[in-house]
Amino acid sequence: MEQDKADSQQDAGTYRHSDPIMDEALTWFVTLLDTPADPETVAAYQAWRGSDPRHAEAFDRLSSLGAMPELQAATLAQRPSAAAPERRKDRPAPRRAWWGPLWGRWRRSLAVAALLLAVGLHLEPELSLRWNADYRTAAGERREVALPDRSRLVLDTDSAVALDFGEGRRHVRLLRGRAYFDVVSQPARPFRVTAGFTEVEVTGTAFSVQSDNGKDSVYLEHGRVSVRRPDEPGRSLTLLPGDRATATVDGLSADGRPDPAVALAWKEGRYVFHEKPFAAVIDNFRRYHSSPVFLLDDRLADARVSGNYRLDDPVGAIRSLAGIVGARMTELPAGIILLR
Repeated sequence: MEQDKADSQQDAGTYRHSDPIMDEALTWFVTLLDTPADPETVAAYQAWRGSDPRHAEAFDRLSSLGAMPELQAATLAQRPSAAAPERRKDRPAPRRAWWGPLWGRWRRSLAVAALLLAVGLHLEPELSLRWNADYRTAAGERREVALPDRSRLVLDTDSAVALDFGEGRRHVRLLRGRAYFDVVSQPARPFRVTAGFTEVEVTGTAFSVQSDNGKDSVYLEHGRVSVRRPDEPGRSLTLLPGDRATATVDGLSADGRPDPAVALAWKEGRYVFHEKPFAAVIDNFRRYHSSPVFLLDDRLADARVSGNYRLDDPVGAIRSLAGIVGARMTELPAGIILLR
């Protein structure tokens, strides 16, 4: 039983929700459902729950999500066809979980995946993004927009921007994702793009900006741009064609000169990479797939892979890469993908 409990907590720990309290609640939720409720476990859970009212709120939220019929369908659809092995008589009967008789790590992985899907679908930031965005793209979509000053904007998948072109301004806020700008030259009216940690100012040039995972990246195709952090107006970087700069909460820095064919391959619907960690590559393909993709085995994360794949077939690309690293790929209802 102790080993089962440790395995359950380890599997839950494979995932990291952005909210630490929700992450702890997720661990307790899976642990209590997957093991008999021994006094030590119950006491530890009650101590955690009572230490902060937010703990109880997060756990109760997961409990309510666990009853959602669509989540039951997603997990019960994967019920093993073979009869379960006979339970040892000297072991207590496990509690019946809502997702049915799924066994061992496979059951826990499905439970956590389904719960994360539920939590992700209820996050408020998505509603805020929809409210503020003038243009946005769905997973797998790429869109070209003609801006009011005749500049051109290309939005990558799962991206969003807000525009401000009133009273002589030329200002675009990148709310999420990645965008390419081909800016019409107007020296008297600078063109500005702001993202999570950066402000880019140009008069006429072509460049891309990406903002996700706590980092901004600016790549200059041609012309010249000035990149700075809004909280450090006195410090800026001037990029020349082929340069790239990155910015995080820790600061702004130059980031080498990537191959242009790789840096802008997404505009042509391709993803080109060389010797990148498998987990990082899967992170990128997640943006092009409309349903969650879960990497359940940390041992696969650092495997190095190279390739040149079409972005309009993320499932085919993930299947090919899974074969390269020796991962087992399972497709659940609603397009959910598990890799282990």
